[in-house]
Amino acid sequence: MKVSDAVANAFVKEGTSTVFGLLGDGQMAWWSAISKHSNVKIIDVREEGAALAMAEGWARANGKIGVCSVTQGPGLTRTVTSLVAATRSNTPIVVFTSKIPFHNEKHSQYLDQERLVSATGAGYIEVPAQSLAENDVRQAFYRARLESRPIVLCVPLNLQGEECDSDGDDYQPSAMLFGSQQRIRPDLKRLNEAVKIIAESKKPVVLLGRGAMEPQTRKVADQLAQRVGALVAATLIAKGTLGESEYYAGISGLFSTRPAMQLFDEADCLIAIGASLNTYTIKGGYLYPHARVIQISNAPHITMGNDQSADCYIQGDAELTVQAIDEMLAQKGVSKEGYRTAAVRKVLRDADRDPAEFEIEPGTVDPREAVRVMDERLPSNVSLVTGIGHAALFFPIMHMNKARPLHLHATAFGTIGQILANAIGVGVALGEPLVAVEGDGSAMQNIQELDTAARLGLKLLYVVLNDEAYGMEYHKLRAAGLNGNLSVVRTPDFGAVGRVFGCRGRLVTTLEDLAAGIDGFLAGDGPMVIDVRISRNVVGIPQRRLEGQDV
Repeated sequence: MKVSDAVANAFVKEGTSTVFGLLGDGQMAWWSAISKHSNVKIIDVREEGAALAMAEGWARANGKIGVCSVTQGPGLTRTVTSLVAATRSNTPIVVFTSKIPFHNEKHSQYLDQERLVSATGAGYIEVPAQSLAENDVRQAFYRARLESRPIVLCVPLNLQGEECDSDGDDYQPSAMLFGSQQRIRPDLKRLNEAVKIIAESKKPVVLLGRGAMEPQTRKVADQLAQRVGALVAATLIAKGTLGESEYYAGISGLFSTRPAMQLFDEADCLIAIGASLNTYTIKGGYLYPHARVIQISNAPHITMGNDQSADCYIQGDAELTVQAIDEMLAQKGVSKEGYRTAAVRKVLRDADRDPAEFEIEPGTVDPREAVRVMDERLPSNVSLVTGIGHAALFFPIMHMNKARPLHLHATAFGTIGQILANAIGVGVALGEPLVAVEGDGSAMQNIQELDTAARLGLKLLYVVLNDEAYGMEYHKLRAAGLNGNLSVVRTPDFGAVGRVFGCRGRLVTTLEDLAAGIDGFLAGDGPMVIDVRISRNVVGIPQRRLEGQDV
């Protein structure tokens, strides 16, 4: 069996069902080999970085290891931003690539690929000999899962066509190496400390992070919150977790509503489940000023965003730890009203309303109202993907609060231009309708992938909140007393661009047009692009806070 066939077979044995990639001469043999496996779907994309971003969205949506394939040299260099983003979001991905033969430094595509990949924070494995090809595939998938980051697997061109001593049947996938892993059980002394703090508290908050998003963890966290009368909050990544609760206060930190912040100020106990409590989540230490902190994590220890340690830090599996605390409280007969009153419910009901008034330019809409229309009009089975930037992040994060199957926010590296590709990956993984909210500057960076969405026939609503500027820079320039118009750049009609790529498309300048466009999307098939012309005058709440305003 040739190395390319053995490696392709190993990928399939590892559970690969979807490959996102752009074909080049470096992976032709492997691509041909894996295409022979009828259970593997190959998604042809238009740009290598987008391929990796799709694999990231796919992996984050279903919790499996994403797979991407690009050619060597320039193919790999185009993935750099996406590699950093996926590394920062702790997403397991295996990237198959190649390398020019015989380390020929005179070759036009020569590159020290290991140094490049290492600089992104991703891992790199290069197959040194045909006899080690299958073992290195196993190591790539093992490390991707263990380290929760992308691993680039390089099979040099000169090896791919060589014969190796394998028939493929004896390959043992990396999952076999995880058979002995155990869930961490918490220390009894720490549990008793946590129970004492909670029993003495009057107004606790349960804060859910990435480590609390699994269904069983959500269930026990909800039981604990109900028992102690806790307010429920989430980190940005975990937004929407237990969002169906009447006492869900939304995101904790920079994206908190003012009423939620006022409630957090009253808290005397914070129970953080699977959350790192970084500076954004606790607003540099200004949130929860009177609360004793209980932090539950699999990690041996985490220093919070204020450079302090939690009052009670428990290393343990989130579900097991929360369940143990709840059972111990039940044995002590602990049951509280806490925050769970009609008055608190009333405060939370309209907490996301922003009373600030701005002059709305003719032919544009208030972006706050636009995202509310989207939230109300799109049914709860539609997942939400948002990016970074003033329009794409601040408005949907603050004003779209309906419980949805998935809330995915691509903010880990602070880079624009990722969302369309992330959303396509999510759409392939879920096979369900979704909406992606993007800014116009960001949309221009990967607009070619509308062709990929159209070819796949995804039920994707791509909403471009278009202020014809790089919005974050526009408002930062103005706040600094500089010329905001330096960030203004005319844009095309994205609805028309969408139609050229084979999607449905619409340009809207009123909220009524937007509602009609959403209804049209829901009634039809395939992807749709809606260009929403928004007012450049409206400044999002988080931006105003960054400027020092108390809102």
